[in-house]
Amino acid sequence: LLLKGAIYLKKRILIVVLCGLILTGCNNSTTVRKNETKPTINTESTLKSVNEKSKAYILAFDNVWKMDSGLNSDIKYISINTKSFKKFSKEDKKQLFTYVADKYHVTMLDMNIEELKEKGYVKNLYFKEGIVFEISKYNSDSSNSISFEGRKWRSGIGAIGFSFEAQKKNQKWELKKCNMTSIS
Repeated sequence: LLLKGAIYLKKRILIVVLCGLILTGCNNSTTVRKNETKPTINTESTLKSVNEKSKAYILAFDNVWKMDSGLNSDIKYISINTKSFKKFSKEDKKQLFTYVADKYHVTMLDMNIEELKEKGYVKNLYFKEGIVFEISKYNSDSSNSISFEGRKWRSGIGAIGFSFEAQKKNQKWELKKCNMTSIS
């Protein structure tokens, strides 16, 4: 009789725990934390007004953002070093920066790590409130395909290298690959 009671009690406890986990999970899935990737803008309609070059870099940034998401936590700034980009106009920069700032709720900067140090954003090889996105090497860059390597950097021991490749098909940029190539 005691064994049947213990089994019954264990089943009841298990049901209560599972219900609690399910309810907690449902509640957390609707919570949007600061800097989460859930867009506050309609990205599809926003992208319709963005020129083609910006769309390719938006595709790259969104995919690299997902890599090593711990680097993104508690940031206020994203510095996209557009000086490392090929054939990137002021209008391209404006569109990319507007998209990223609106989607990720950050202040945009256009500086490399050395410039961030000079301005006081980076101290002791650590960008406490942000990340840097930059390109180090282009493999190809045409109106219908783009391939490059770069990095997403937060500190000397918090960075990833990546390779990105996209191709335009039917007037739309499609991701061919976006891989993490290194991590520190």
